[in-house]
Amino acid sequence: MKKLNILSAVLFVAVAGGICTSCADKLDLSPIDYYGSGSYWKTEAHVIGYMDGIHKHLRDAAFQHTFLWGEARGGNLITSGTSSDGMGMLYGDIKLQNFDEAHTGVSKFGDIFGRLTNINLFIARVTDATYIDEAKKGYYLGQAYGLRAFYYFDLYRTYGGVPLRLTADVVEGVIDPNQLYLGRATPQEVMAQIKKDLNKSMEYFGDNNSFDPNNRGNKKGYWSKAATECLMGEVYLWISKVTTGNDIADENNLATAKTHLLNVLNNYGLERMDNFANVFEAKNNKGNKEIIFAVRYAEGEETNKNNLFTYAMATGSTKDRYKENGEKFLDALNIGNTGSQQLEYKIELYNSFDNEDTRKDATFIASYNKDAENDELSLYGTHVCKNIGYVNAQGARIYCGDYIIYRLPWVWLTLAEIENMQGGDVATYINKVRERAYGTKWNEDTYGYKNADFTTNELAILHEKDKEFVQEGQRWWDLRRMTLTKGGKHLVFCKEGSIGMEEPVLDEETEAHKVLWPVDITLLGNDPLIYQTPGYVTYKEEPK
Repeated sequence: MKKLNILSAVLFVAVAGGICTSCADKLDLSPIDYYGSGSYWKTEAHVIGYMDGIHKHLRDAAFQHTFLWGEARGGNLITSGTSSDGMGMLYGDIKLQNFDEAHTGVSKFGDIFGRLTNINLFIARVTDATYIDEAKKGYYLGQAYGLRAFYYFDLYRTYGGVPLRLTADVVEGVIDPNQLYLGRATPQEVMAQIKKDLNKSMEYFGDNNSFDPNNRGNKKGYWSKAATECLMGEVYLWISKVTTGNDIADENNLATAKTHLLNVLNNYGLERMDNFANVFEAKNNKGNKEIIFAVRYAEGEETNKNNLFTYAMATGSTKDRYKENGEKFLDALNIGNTGSQQLEYKIELYNSFDNEDTRKDATFIASYNKDAENDELSLYGTHVCKNIGYVNAQGARIYCGDYIIYRLPWVWLTLAEIENMQGGDVATYINKVRERAYGTKWNEDTYGYKNADFTTNELAILHEKDKEFVQEGQRWWDLRRMTLTKGGKHLVFCKEGSIGMEEPVLDEETEAHKVLWPVDITLLGNDPLIYQTPGYVTYKEEPK
């Protein structure tokens, strides 16, 4: 993975001939090198290099997947104004649910279609390849179909129906602009394709349960069969509880979700790390025993954006405040001049942690005001210390912690949600997560969860995820999927799903359409077959 920046050139540099310059006005279908079709696909090294590039472009979209689509709308962040460090907040429209065709949060369907086009080309060129043995070919095609399903599931949950583009759109080295127009398929059609791709991924992986079958030292930074099974669990749980357009929720899908998640528990040698903080230790512990799939970052290559949750030494005010022990805050996290707190979690989230919960100090460091007369401290702000990489040999903070897409506690808490739907006991799964959180102080009678009614269980699972998965892109999807009562309102419409406020994240009477995102006005104007997401006021609606 250290060569991903270079390897990405394999996908996009050689586009000097035959570029369709109008592509940028439509979906972001990044042009594919037409001569590469004849000269590039000749060896196993070409296949490996191209797949590395596909993973590099997944990394390019990781912040969008994890934060913008998975967390920013979840109600756990301060929405606007300035942070406790004095910085202006980012992504206010998204956090405030301020959406219309002029405020879409992201544009052109999140620029996902260029990535899909590259996967489509990979599938087309590798499926019939004779220069690579069948086992290796199956492994790489298993990755390709799994990643295509991953992208389309993001699009499905975000927009509902989207264009279904399943070919590379290359015609004898020339991309015809007219062939790039493609209307939005129905949600049901998109989901049917996601299921097909998941099944193809499983078929191609076969009995290959390895995270690194070709001994490349990838530390779970490449898609695997375990990742496909996690995605299948996530997809089938979603469609058992969430209706999207004409794709009606069906509880019968719970059994499929459960089967694949139990497979993940039993077939891949996963174990819980003993220490929560060590899960995210970036120097020596990447791809550890509880990780299933992570997007890889590395010093000298690419860093994550978690510096946006810290503080600024040069211009911020946190350095002049105090730590919990009464000492001056100064540069408590050794970030130098690399931080800028333009995103901040609510104090109510910080206060929801027990002091004995080791995740509290492994996730946040708090800043305090000190009363000048009696030296009493009062909580002022929170700053994330989770997954902020390490200080290198030159003394610089490097934000190279991986964005973890799937890890073992996610499997446990997803199975807990399935058990709750099926009337089972959720306590075993919740307590597997809590046991690690409380460490040496763990006592099930004191800190353990006892199974209760549906609503109590559902909220307990949500709040356990709130503490376990800060910054890991879960909360918006949790609110969309989880319900206050079985088959009842989704938590996005219930005040019980909110943090620090007495009203729901979305008003069901006036904002129900906002569970899906709108399409930007530029794309609507440039592509005659793309229509606005239902419910948004627009000049261009799909004909009835």
